[in-house]
Amino acid sequence: MLKIYLTNLGKYNEGYLIGEWVTLPVDDDELEEVKKRIGLNEHYEEMFITDYESDIDGVEVNEYSDIDELNEIAEMLEELDNADIEIIGALMSDGYSFDEAIDKKDDVIIFIDCEDMEDIARKYIEETGMLDDVPEHLANYFDYESFGRDMSFEGHFVFTNNGNCIEIL
Repeated sequence: MLKIYLTNLGKYNEGYLIGEWVTLPVDDDELEEVKKRIGLNEHYEEMFITDYESDIDGVEVNEYSDIDELNEIAEMLEELDNADIEIIGALMSDGYSFDEAIDKKDDVIIFIDCEDMEDIARKYIEETGMLDDVPEHLANYFDYESFGRDMSFEGHFVFTNNGNCIEIL
């Protein structure tokens, strides 16, 4: 989801906040209707974005972002499921651009319900079966905290806002 608040620049400069929330993507006809409702005409020709909301942290929206480019981003977001949106948000928080994150989203491993590297180590050991052949009375002595620390040195992990972690491959 990507929403922007379009504001009439001329009215804003006169001290009035006249604008409307627009959910993207928006087609040209809908955008023209919004422009009419916020009072854009021959006298008030310019608009700008005063606020925005997005499912993904890191989507770059500023006062004069191109609405066509934002529409393209919104169309891509509509095609993604919640897991992909979480991954793309984590990648963007790690410095990837939106386009780079889209390209990279399949090159990650996601660890569900992991708050720290010790949790990741536990999940990794469990999923790979590394300790399956070790007797349980000895496996209990395995140091998950140290193993998780070592994993963090060898890999690139980004924690998400949803309590998950992705490893960027």
